[in-house]
Amino acid sequence: MEFMSDMLSGADSGKPSLFEIVAQHKMSELLEPALRHVTSVYAHRYPRYLVRILNWHEEVYAALMLAVERHYLRNYGGSFTEHFYGTKRVRVRRIGGDNSLTRGDVWKSLVFLVGLPLLKSRLDQRYERASGGEAARLLGGAFARSSDEPRETGLAAEAPAGMRERLCAIGRTIEQAFQRYYPHANCVYHLATALYYVAYMFDRTDYSTPWLHLLGLQVRRLSAADYREMDARGPATSGLAAPANGSALRATRNLVARLLAGGLDMLKVALPLSIFFYRFLEWWYRSDFHKRVQQTPVPPPPMPPKPHTDGVAVPEDQSLCPLCKNLRTNPSMAPSGYVFCYPCIHRHLSDIGTCPVTLARAHPDAIRKLYADA
Repeated sequence: MEFMSDMLSGADSGKPSLFEIVAQHKMSELLEPALRHVTSVYAHRYPRYLVRILNWHEEVYAALMLAVERHYLRNYGGSFTEHFYGTKRVRVRRIGGDNSLTRGDVWKSLVFLVGLPLLKSRLDQRYERASGGEAARLLGGAFARSSDEPRETGLAAEAPAGMRERLCAIGRTIEQAFQRYYPHANCVYHLATALYYVAYMFDRTDYSTPWLHLLGLQVRRLSAADYREMDARGPATSGLAAPANGSALRATRNLVARLLAGGLDMLKVALPLSIFFYRFLEWWYRSDFHKRVQQTPVPPPPMPPKPHTDGVAVPEDQSLCPLCKNLRTNPSMAPSGYVFCYPCIHRHLSDIGTCPVTLARAHPDAIRKLYADA
């Protein structure tokens, strides 16, 4: 709908809307915690294999995204999330009339797509530890870990006493400066991103982020010609592939490269399928269908014991007491399931100790009163 509205209004139809740009960024931000959650769940089941991966999750995720983003930038001209939303990156300064990404543009884009988020995450964690956490920032320094205590580790622990003191003093100075100035740097980071969003929304700039402006790249929608070019080019290739020379080693290498490229290409199909499957599971476990399937069927009640031949006959009118043959008053049930007047059954069980109908052993304490609905 946004694409059609841009076409009808005469605006640049190749320029993505701000909502598409924000959706791409939000999607890339949600991939890491989602993968972390899946890894933590399976790490509880297989701790021997996955605990180390969970401890180094951010580095492992960065390495995986480096391979994924490089593949999509080389073959489709955009990051994974950009290609998922049907956009690509183009150069502002064309080279020979071509605005596609060069090898240098790919690696520069990887720095901001993979390296910058990893660096910022590590800096955020460092500041969280140094500042004492949210409680210390809200309630004061009494809740923060003291940073004045020297921590003599590494080179400082092995250095002479005088140098050790100087190194510790330098470390404390750097940490104090970090705690003081990092919030301002973080504010500038988010403020610059917000300002570019606002300027992009009001067509004051064609760059959606300051990093794209720095790289001289713009995000554009994929056109019909782009899709035809992708179809004509065939399957995506991997950087591991090499020209065939008839050797078995080279053939094995190319096979692995094709399988790797095919697997990375499948991510754009596997992601929406996994989202749909997750939503289906979420609906299933919250619905009544799941509860019905999980519930075991209620067994039928046991058949009542048959009357004894030497016991009291049960009247055909079920509203009559088998003992006094009158209309039941204050109905009460014996352990056998037959109903009598309370005075009648209590007196009978106290004197004889057996059910008057089945002659089964019973005690007056086992009598249960019945209350009819009004």
